[in-house]
Amino acid sequence: MFKNCIVIVFLCTKVQCQSNKDLYNGQYGEYNKEYDPSQAKKRPNPGDTDYRTYVYNNRRYGTDPTRYNPYNPNINQPGGFPYNPLPYNPLNPNPLDDQFKYTPNRDPNNPDALFPGVLGGWREDLQGRERRDSRQLKRDIFVTTNYGQVQGFKVYLYDNPDPNSGYRPWLTPVERIQGEVSVFLGIPYARPPVLEGRFKPPRQHPGWQLIQAVDWGPACPQMASLTGDTKGIRDMDEDCLYLNIFSPNTEAGSTAQKYAVMVYIHGGQFSSGASNLFPAHMLAGFYDVVVVSFNYRLGALGFLSTGDENSPGNYGILDQVMAVRWVHENIDAFNGDRNSITLFGPGAGAASAGLLALAPPTRDIVNKVIAQSGSALADWAMIEDKFRVQNTSILLGKYVGCPTDSSWKLVNCLRQSRSIYDLGNAQVSPQVGLIPFGPVLENNFTFPGDEWYEGWRERDWHFLNMMPEELVKRRQFNPALRYMTGVTTQEAAYYIYNNASLAPRYEINENWFNQKVAELVLRYNYTLNPRGVYEAVRYMYTYHPDPHNVSAIRDQYIHLLSDFLYRAPTDKMVKLLLEQNVPVYMYVLNTTVEAYKWPEWRLYPHDIERVFLTGAPFMDQEFFPLKQRIDRQMWTPNDRNMSHFFMKAYSDFARFG
Repeated sequence: MFKNCIVIVFLCTKVQCQSNKDLYNGQYGEYNKEYDPSQAKKRPNPGDTDYRTYVYNNRRYGTDPTRYNPYNPNINQPGGFPYNPLPYNPLNPNPLDDQFKYTPNRDPNNPDALFPGVLGGWREDLQGRERRDSRQLKRDIFVTTNYGQVQGFKVYLYDNPDPNSGYRPWLTPVERIQGEVSVFLGIPYARPPVLEGRFKPPRQHPGWQLIQAVDWGPACPQMASLTGDTKGIRDMDEDCLYLNIFSPNTEAGSTAQKYAVMVYIHGGQFSSGASNLFPAHMLAGFYDVVVVSFNYRLGALGFLSTGDENSPGNYGILDQVMAVRWVHENIDAFNGDRNSITLFGPGAGAASAGLLALAPPTRDIVNKVIAQSGSALADWAMIEDKFRVQNTSILLGKYVGCPTDSSWKLVNCLRQSRSIYDLGNAQVSPQVGLIPFGPVLENNFTFPGDEWYEGWRERDWHFLNMMPEELVKRRQFNPALRYMTGVTTQEAAYYIYNNASLAPRYEINENWFNQKVAELVLRYNYTLNPRGVYEAVRYMYTYHPDPHNVSAIRDQYIHLLSDFLYRAPTDKMVKLLLEQNVPVYMYVLNTTVEAYKWPEWRLYPHDIERVFLTGAPFMDQEFFPLKQRIDRQMWTPNDRNMSHFFMKAYSDFARFG
């Protein structure tokens, strides 16, 4: 039954409504005009009172030093604003998140213009720690794409992941360059989805003469509490559709080597995350692959569906479609092989990779998928029930104070008079399912026709009209598809350590466990015999040798959610693909990051692979968010070996299948 399957087991130990007439009259060109501080308040989306990004040479950058901290203290205050029913301020309280260290330098020839990214001075978060000879090394590089010229920069690497190299930078009096990578950050792959583009599919970018891809593009709007320097997301903007490219070599010429392409799709339950949290310098620099990452719209802005033509949904996944197609059309310019594209990512990124491998616009160009702890067959990966999304849209409307008696009124209010902070911070708990927003099946939907909106056609709105399971059974994927997937042994541990009410001991008793099991059963609408389902689940995940042991109850709860959310959907996808004779590779990860010194119950959590895949043990810590920074000498030999192992295993799969 399991032919063509190789199993690898790793056993190493809201805001007032305001007129948007002027905004809409400006159209796209006005929105992206050159930066002018005196006009800063006229350009934000409706309702935004604080905007900390700016436009320079037709591209949006973050950290505008002329603007106040992005999160206005008057927004969402408890008791002082109708859209925050919480007894506390949901915005980020961490004082370190107010320390925006990197600010652009002024252009001496134009006091109103700013130099972004590495053009404004040495950026440790983009280039690593500055060495004595750093400023003498070649920096600027240029390539020409189908959309125009792109300027990037070189990053030099001072450690070597090859275990046979024996090189350790802290053991030598003079650090020596071990490798280099060409980096392009913040290339627009679509028009900004702002103003009239909100709640609509992405549109092709008109192109440019020169884009200076020298800093990360802003992250897409999400919960403010998930952003800030400590977590690595300093900038947030609705104009967020940017991608990043890391290439071993960008020298032009017919003899230039073409590298397999790995496209990283970040996770975050379709509601959080950003591409800059995956610095791919080591993976590209030492393992002969071109790595691409990108942002896509999240939460309500990315996946709001009213179940009809007023907002069909799927905007975030359609962003992904456009990004992957942009890569296929332009990656040759970065010495990538357009005929060898691997999609990979954790959680929602894994589910997205699986969906894109089945979607008509992308399935013919996706050769390989690496699904880390996620599956297109998971309940949360594709919402089939039309009424479920309609109910969620009504809950959102009530939360932000928009009319809900018709979908047209709701969408019009959300589009014209609610800010990215209203929508990003909206806390909506769906009546069915665990996450409120995600990809939606086109089930009995009507779609806007070609004549509805200037610049959009009906076909732009379509993604999938059949569930992924049925598409796999009908072999609606690339005949050359190869699939690799894996899980960790404590996937859902984050449900415990992200629950502040359980701190500091993070132990749970029988009553808490039973309540959560009952909530899970009801949330997934097991209406035939909910009591029977509840009893069966409770029995299966009881630690019978000592059923009252609070540590054992916690471990069993982690196993329950891990099985339900990740392992079972992964197993189902593997079996379906094997029935179609697709080569499948699997792994179970039960090794940890020893440098983190986590407690035993969360040694192997969800997305732990990211630490290894980014080559963190070999990178300057300045490349990573404050919360994730570890001095290089604290990494253990096992951490370094596992990082090399993962980067090589993933890149070998991308190169050879």
